[in-house]
Amino acid sequence: MGRLFLKALRTGLWGLLIGPLTAVILVFGAMLFDPKCGAGDSGGCAMGVVTAPIAVALPSFGLFFLGGLLHGLWQRRPADPAAAIRRLRNWGREE
Repeated sequence: MGRLFLKALRTGLWGLLIGPLTAVILVFGAMLFDPKCGAGDSGGCAMGVVTAPIAVALPSFGLFFLGGLLHGLWQRRPADPAAAIRRLRNWGREE
């Protein structure tokens, strides 16, 4: 179970990198196509470059961590569910 958690943590750290990077790229794209951003702007458009990655960092970590955890649990599921149920049903019985 420790390896499963560490793999999910590593996946979450990838999300901590990918999420803010994607947010910065999207903000730059929005600034590029927004006619209000540019010369004479008070700096509100440029503040999005700072605030978007901060706002996205923890949710992206959480989503990637959860995705990694679910992926690891899915890989650990029994190949034959009927055999696993029989094994649990007969647990503790002497044969």
